[in-house]
Amino acid sequence: MRKSITTAFGAAALFLAFPSQAEQEANFSGTLTGQYGYAILSGAPDANIVGTAGEGEFALGAGIHAQVNAGYNHVSQSGLHAYDWNIGGSPYWKGDIGRAGVIVNYTKVDIAGLGIHTTNFGGFGEYFANDMFTFGLKAGGYGGTLSGAYFGAAMTGYVFPNFAVSGGINYTHLDNAGAETALSVQGEYLLSEETPIAVFAGYTYSDLSNAGGHVSTFLMGLRFYFNTDGFSSLTERQRSGTVGTIGNFGAVGLNL
Repeated sequence: MRKSITTAFGAAALFLAFPSQAEQEANFSGTLTGQYGYAILSGAPDANIVGTAGEGEFALGAGIHAQVNAGYNHVSQSGLHAYDWNIGGSPYWKGDIGRAGVIVNYTKVDIAGLGIHTTNFGGFGEYFANDMFTFGLKAGGYGGTLSGAYFGAAMTGYVFPNFAVSGGINYTHLDNAGAETALSVQGEYLLSEETPIAVFAGYTYSDLSNAGGHVSTFLMGLRFYFNTDGFSSLTERQRSGTVGTIGNFGAVGLNL
């Protein structure tokens, strides 16, 4: 029950003016994630969320990359169960000072036999300001059983190369139904550069309009990084590997 959002990033044109390091990038990078979440809903029973996700990206040359991603979550709430899965992809450009691209993602939710589906589409961009800070934006729309638009901004600070703290704000508008604003913070620590397993924990506060109340979601999990190049620190793996949450949709009730 995490929130997120995507944007057609005008700064991508500026990024293209800088030389790419595609010949030095990994031919393949990926992540595997397992996570547990506990959601406290105002006016409703609490919910437990167990999820898994995988991402893989390929360097195609000239700074162009292609990524595929998939995820699955099981939500249990006071004897009721819901399931969701998502699959998507993203072509993007990556250079020394950032990356930018587009994303398409399909999500299907099954709640007590009721199926809800939506496809989100949009753009994202990241700027590597220096060794310590990364800034990101994303925005786009979605359609299907649910339709609307979304926007998000995030910042990641690397306290040291293997420890990152990130914060973000995301806004999702649901046509004819209201809106959701989410504030989130998360910390991630790479246990070992030789055995690239990271632990992470975070918190998201979601405010729902039209007297919808709010949701507080606590999240923790493990993430395994792998690649075919030599980068090893968490900073290098996050910047040179797969696109993370800045490329995802993740509205409340859909995917983590």
